[in-house]
Amino acid sequence: METKKVKYPVGEHDFGELRRGGFVYVDKTRYVYDVNALGKFIFLARPRRFGKSLLLSTFESYFRGEKELFAGTWLGTHEQEWISYPVLHFDMSETSGKDAEVMNLYLNERLAEYEEDYDLPNKAYLNDIGSRFSTLIRGIYRKTGQQVVILIDEYDNGILETLDSSKEEQEAMSNTLRAFYKQPKAMTRYVKFCMVTGVARFGSYTLFSGPNNYLDISMMDEFASICGITQRELVDNFEEGILKIAGKRGETREEAIEDLRQKYDSYRFTESMDLVYNPFSLLCAFIEGRLDNFWIKSGTGKVFIKYLTRSEFDLLELEKLKVTRERMESKYSKTDTIPLLFQTGYLTIKDVEDSKLYRLGIPNGEVRSAFDEVIPTLINRWE
Repeated sequence: METKKVKYPVGEHDFGELRRGGFVYVDKTRYVYDVNALGKFIFLARPRRFGKSLLLSTFESYFRGEKELFAGTWLGTHEQEWISYPVLHFDMSETSGKDAEVMNLYLNERLAEYEEDYDLPNKAYLNDIGSRFSTLIRGIYRKTGQQVVILIDEYDNGILETLDSSKEEQEAMSNTLRAFYKQPKAMTRYVKFCMVTGVARFGSYTLFSGPNNYLDISMMDEFASICGITQRELVDNFEEGILKIAGKRGETREEAIEDLRQKYDSYRFTESMDLVYNPFSLLCAFIEGRLDNFWIKSGTGKVFIKYLTRSEFDLLELEKLKVTRERMESKYSKTDTIPLLFQTGYLTIKDVEDSKLYRLGIPNGEVRSAFDEVIPTLINRWE
C-alpha cells in the first residue's frame, strides 16, 4: 500500500483550506483563546512569513463560529460557545502599496466588497476613506445586530514600501492609512474584537488614534511562540520531514535535528527563553529534503538591501550592541538600522540583562548568509 504523502502548508495561510486540505497543522489555537481574553484591541509584530496571516485566518474562522474546523484542536475541545460574528479582514499585502493613490484604491475596493456582502448601500461617493469605513462598521452592526470583528494583516505594508520615497509621498501614505486605521477605536461600541499585525512596531507610527489604544503583545512572554515553531512542536509534528532530511543527508535523526536547529532556529522575541524556528524555511526544507536559504531567497527584502546598504550605522559593531527595548521598537532611521534589523528578523534577542538591556545577534545560519550575500565586506566578520 502506498504511503500517504505528507502535505506541508507552504504558502497556505487560510485556516479553513489548511484544515480541510489535510495539511500538517501545528495547533496554535490556545493562543486564540488567550488573546481574545486579553481585550478588544490587540497588536502583534513578527517578521514576514512567520505565520501572522495564518494566525489571523484562525481568528476569522473562530469568530465566524466555524466549529468543525477546530475538531481535535485545543480550542475545539475547550470552547463552549461558538457564536458567529461579522468579520472584516484586510490583508494589506494584497496591494503593492507603492503610493497613497494605490492604497486608497485598494481600501475602497475592499470596502465596496463588504458593502455588497452585507447588502448595504455603496458609499463610493464618500471621498474620505475613514468615513466610508466607519459607516460600514456601523451599518453592519445595525444590519446584523452583532458587533463586528476587524482583522488587519501587514498593516505597515504601505509604510515599508514608501521608506525610500520622498517625504511628501511618505506623508500622503501615512495620512491615508491613519484615516482608515483610527476607525475601529472610534467605533468601539460596534466592535467585538480588532487585531492588527505587521512587521514594524505600530507604536513607532502615528497611524492609530493614540498610543494606548492597542495592547501590544509582541514582546509578552506568554506569546513568545504564538508564531514560529518551537523545538517541541518540531519533534511532535514533523517526524516524516526530519527523517527525509536525515535520509538525504546520510545522517542520523538527531544529527538532522541539530542541522535544522543551526540553520533555522533561535528566533527569540521576548525575555522568555522560548526559541522558535522560521516556519517558512522549515516547511520548505521538509518538502525538498534539503537545507537552503528559503526565507532569504523568497525575498531578501528591498527594504533590507536598499535601506541597510545606505545606512550610516557601523555594521561591524552589530553583534556587540546592547540596546534598550525602546530602541528596538523605535521607528526606522538611516542613522540607526537596529529597529529595522530586529523587526524584520535579521537580528534577534540573545540575552537580557538585569538592567533591561537587550543583547542582539544574528539568529541562525540562514540569516548569516543574508549578510554575507548583501554585505560582502562582512563575510569574514560572521565566520
